[in-house]
Amino acid sequence: MQRIDIDGVPVFTADGPARTTAALVFGVGLRDETFATIEVTHLVEHLAMAALPRTHLRCSAVTDVDTTTFSATGRPDAVGAFLEGVCRALSDLPTERMGVEVGVLQAESCSTPDSTAAGLWAARFGLAGPGLVVAAGPGPEYLTEQTVRAHARRWFVRGNAALWVSGPLPPGLRLPLPPGPRPGRPVPAARPQTGPVWTRAGRSGVGLLLTAGGAADPALTLGVEVLKERLRDTARLARGLSYSVDSLALDLSADRREVAVVVDARPGQEGEVARLLWAAYAELGEAGPTAAELAHAVGGFAEELDDERAVVESELADAAYCAVGGLPFRPVQDVLAAWRATGPGQVAAALRATVPTAVLAVPEDTDHYDGPGHPVERRYVCAVQDRLPPGRTSRPPLLARLFSPAQRVALVVGERELAWRDPDGDVHAVPWDRVAAALPTPDGRAVLVVGRDLCSTLVDDDRYGRGTVAAVRDRVPADRWLPRPAPVAGTPAAGLVAAALPGAGAAASP
Repeated sequence: MQRIDIDGVPVFTADGPARTTAALVFGVGLRDETFATIEVTHLVEHLAMAALPRTHLRCSAVTDVDTTTFSATGRPDAVGAFLEGVCRALSDLPTERMGVEVGVLQAESCSTPDSTAAGLWAARFGLAGPGLVVAAGPGPEYLTEQTVRAHARRWFVRGNAALWVSGPLPPGLRLPLPPGPRPGRPVPAARPQTGPVWTRAGRSGVGLLLTAGGAADPALTLGVEVLKERLRDTARLARGLSYSVDSLALDLSADRREVAVVVDARPGQEGEVARLLWAAYAELGEAGPTAAELAHAVGGFAEELDDERAVVESELADAAYCAVGGLPFRPVQDVLAAWRATGPGQVAAALRATVPTAVLAVPEDTDHYDGPGHPVERRYVCAVQDRLPPGRTSRPPLLARLFSPAQRVALVVGERELAWRDPDGDVHAVPWDRVAAALPTPDGRAVLVVGRDLCSTLVDDDRYGRGTVAAVRDRVPADRWLPRPAPVAGTPAAGLVAAALPGAGAAASP
């Protein structure tokens, strides 16, 4: 692998086949949006791709949690033209196509799949940073041309880009991106946690989220590999409760990594899979792995390196990812050497160090599961409190409450917060400064208030009395109150409430 610079963009290259594969990577993704602007990065990606002429290249673009990538495979000159075209489009987006591309995004519906990892990130961060992946947001129709262009000017710049190329470098390659430094990327504040917690989140899959000090610690990475292998032995091979065990690492900074272990489960067996996951994690932290388990994990890693072409392209992609993320790059042979030098005691210590940060998640409808027990405390998905606070209190009409349990609710518009009691008797609250967005309905008689801590409620004048929505509007910060956009043709207005907090995954476009 070699590094050069073209037009101020770092380029990582390696020899390869006559056909060129290249990927232009930007350090921006879903974690860099707000609840109100979810899908803006994806819309920028769509607009840039829509500006390109027809081509026979195998090309694509993908917006993920922390990167956006434009890639192509084909003849070197054609790949070069594709890359230059993407850069020119990002410099001057064809925003006259926004109406069309918003419709395409709605058709693509990338925000609907459930994701166990998304539920874990939301349990850690609420609706901020990677926690935003759990939400569909208001919808791309809320995005304005000003918002889209400002997002492109901030993130799709030379200082926030890197290119990797496998095969011949396109002749005379140019990357005419707008000038600009890599934007600051703050690590979102985690919800307060003094020890391990468990929660109900998402619709499928069991997960465990751990915070680590960074990618440089081989002991934790090795420990996670052994943990996954133990789960395959118990949950799948011995018990037939699960099919897949996987892990996902997300680097929030050079010294902050979130590692998720996700396990699917046979319907009705989610609680038992959670018990197996927590038991295996706790046992490894206490006693560490056996020498045979370590040898198996190291051997599997070494065997993966036999595919030289795959290793080269993996290292190129990793080098570009590290460049845009401000992360240290480590060749795979250095990683393998570190694994070989790591012993059982180091693995056990690394896993024990993550216990105060551990979040165990089971699906919301899991039956007969009350967590691992002490010292693992229950964490509710959103903010729940004991009683309604003081303030203007509203309830549906008495007759409605008498005949419908769903109407036995109450709403308080207080000086510090909006609070409500749901039909189950639970009290939720959103402080005004923790409102992520307020989305009014087209007729203005109701507004969906979404809190950063995952609570949301529909405030409706028809339900709570005239003037309730106005009282909420007086207290919500002005920049969080979203104007209702003109509807996109064929888009039903009834989707407003559903836009609050459904699951989400990476957004990919052909």
